Amino acid sequence: MADKPKMMFIISSGTEAKEKAISGLRMAINIAKSGSAEEVRVMFFGPSEEMISGRDQVIDDLLQDAANLGLYKTACSMIAKNKNIEKELAGKGITLEPAGKVLIEAMNLGFIPITF
Repeated sequence: MADKPKMMFIISSGTEAKEKAISGLRMAINIAKSGSAEEVRVMFFGPSEEMISGRDQVIDDLLQDAANLGLYKTACSMIAKNKNIEKELAGKGITLEPAGKVLIEAMNLGFIPITF
């Protein structure tokens, strides 16, 4: 059997494609729960950052599920700063980092990028 993959879910869809973003987050959680990947990470980028910063029970519940699983969750620090949503994202357990740096590090570690 092949080694388990390491997967980086990049969620950039926002309110214009909310169900797509939710599907991506849900898939990341389900793969992590199943143990079929060595490691699962989630990066929110662009419009998704504003979407998750608001109050939405479905999204908040999914973020809590991800936290309970210990999933690494990050968002682009520059976008968060420009949109003035740093506090909201940090309050939801999202680490703020430069997206390019996070992506390059993940690729260097062998993560497979999956976008939603």
